[in-house]
Amino acid sequence: MDTSRKEYPEAFPEADASFFHILLPYEIRLTQRRAMGWGSTPDEELPPLFIGLYLIRIVPLENTQIVPDEDTLESIHRGFFASLRGALRDSDILGRFGPNEFLALVRDLDPEQSYIVAQRVLSITSRSDVLRNAGLTARVGYIIYPLTTQPNLPGEQWLDLVDLARAVGRRPAPSSGATGFGILRGAEITQTDLPETDLINLATQDLETLASAGLIRLQRIHLLAEV
Repeated sequence: MDTSRKEYPEAFPEADASFFHILLPYEIRLTQRRAMGWGSTPDEELPPLFIGLYLIRIVPLENTQIVPDEDTLESIHRGFFASLRGALRDSDILGRFGPNEFLALVRDLDPEQSYIVAQRVLSITSRSDVLRNAGLTARVGYIIYPLTTQPNLPGEQWLDLVDLARAVGRRPAPSSGATGFGILRGAEITQTDLPETDLINLATQDLETLASAGLIRLQRIHLLAEV
């Protein structure tokens, strides 16, 4: 019996990369059907139709000389995982995605409120003496999907969204502390017939041009004192 996951206290069972391979194709297809099928009449009031993919990476602070050993690092990750769980709703999915990465799936999200999740994560990071004493901090990159009004990304290509979240999370920041960046649907996307898969591939290569054209919207998270 696998007992390795009992160390993560949370409301939802711990997810991992293999679990996301099953879950995310379904979630993407469901979100696409909702986006295309609801709101067909002007008076129809829609619930939030978006999902958020938040990739949180543990990274060394700039110029740090501290190198935690493997056991210490794993203990830090376990504690940080529990803190992240507290920043999400019980219905959201959080999992270890890589040696230094966590992935959160946030359902039924209002795009205009999507920054709140990232701010909560950054707030947790800034208050973490464990991370700071180990010379570590966090970077958050997130995608609010769907990115177009005609979403058609094959569900099996969900890793493209994670790669994009990782890329935006690596954008240069004004400080070496906790930072977050997100990508949302742009106001001009309804004026183009650019396929969604092409939009995502182009965004991975050149965020600035797409943002300047209004096809995507970049959002930088400012750490607030209280979130």
